[in-house]
Amino acid sequence: MDIKPIFKTLIRNPVGLVLIATQVALTLAIIVNSLFIINQRLDNISVKSGIDEDNTLMISFSSLSDSYNMENAIANDLAFLKSLPGVNSAMATNSLPLSNSGWSSGVSSQSDYKGVEIGSAFYFADETLVDTLGVDLIAGRSFRSEEISYYYLSDELEPPVCIVSADLALTLFPDLKNPEEVVGKKIWYGGVENPKFAEVIGVINGIKAPWRGWSEPIFNRVIYVPHKPIFGKFSRYVVRAENGQLDNLVTNIQTELSNFDDQRVIRPPRPFSDIREVFVRNDKGMATTLTIVIVLLLLINALGIIGLVSFWVTQRTKQIGTRRALGATKFDILTYFITENLIITCIGVIIGSILAMALNNWLVTAFSLSKLPMSYLLGSALLLILMGVIAVCAPAMRAMNVQPAVATRSV
Repeated sequence: MDIKPIFKTLIRNPVGLVLIATQVALTLAIIVNSLFIINQRLDNISVKSGIDEDNTLMISFSSLSDSYNMENAIANDLAFLKSLPGVNSAMATNSLPLSNSGWSSGVSSQSDYKGVEIGSAFYFADETLVDTLGVDLIAGRSFRSEEISYYYLSDELEPPVCIVSADLALTLFPDLKNPEEVVGKKIWYGGVENPKFAEVIGVINGIKAPWRGWSEPIFNRVIYVPHKPIFGKFSRYVVRAENGQLDNLVTNIQTELSNFDDQRVIRPPRPFSDIREVFVRNDKGMATTLTIVIVLLLLINALGIIGLVSFWVTQRTKQIGTRRALGATKFDILTYFITENLIITCIGVIIGSILAMALNNWLVTAFSLSKLPMSYLLGSALLLILMGVIAVCAPAMRAMNVQPAVATRSV
């Protein structure tokens, strides 16, 4: 088909061209970035924490008495918890992955901090770390009981040994071929004025921080230190249940601890599924909202095309009848309107691609998002083109059924 007459028709009546092309351009710019963000949110939702999520719960307590002996309480509680039916292991800790609350500090591979200082999440753990959390210790060893000490808020953080995540190991020591080689090396913390070091004794694979972080990618950078934390008159335990026993523990563990020691307030236990649900809540909301936006934009875009082409068919009825009388087939009429719509849509796609990249550049700068892969742009462009063809089919089929006799009727 010769497309020159189609171009001439569009140029003589540019309003429809501008409206639909602008609509397509804006739709493409928005949906391509929305789809990219949705995919990232879905990745966030499905992220693995690095612990045995199906059998883990967290429980904490507070005492109102100044004379309450926290060290004795923690030691007695842990022994009691480990003796309960259905409990695999338990330990005192400050936080868990994905919990949105925890500690962080900068660490370096050099005592003078001439190397890059890397932000890392700090977890407290004891010798039962592997058994309690089910982490994947890929190199070195876990803590020993003689290395564990109590840590108060007034204390300085001075662990002699530590266990790190594989990601942090390779970030601190980029020359290493694999993270296992970090075992035996020193990690410095405390800043330039008061540098201290801890020897790396183990490496954990896949463990996550309590939060993702905006200013730097802290999510995969984790350090475990050998302490049982005491935060004033507050402490927190993580308990790992035996397979199939988590629900029973969630139901009874608060009562069991209260009966064991009634001189404090035991907070309701939180299974890790609840912690994960809170962590991904915003991601789920964002993904749902953007999905609705995409559907509405595509619907509006389709209705816009249907409405404009229907108007053109009505406006050109006599012209279509004349073409039919001069020998144009139904297929010629159908092809004409589809081609006309393809031209408009492609113009919109070209403009929209430029807008989409500009919008993504702004999102990268403002919100530290990743660069938009070209596959998202190409896929979204093809989707809009295909949707445009489908949308134009109904009014175009009405046009191809115009009879040649219409050309002989008076206006």
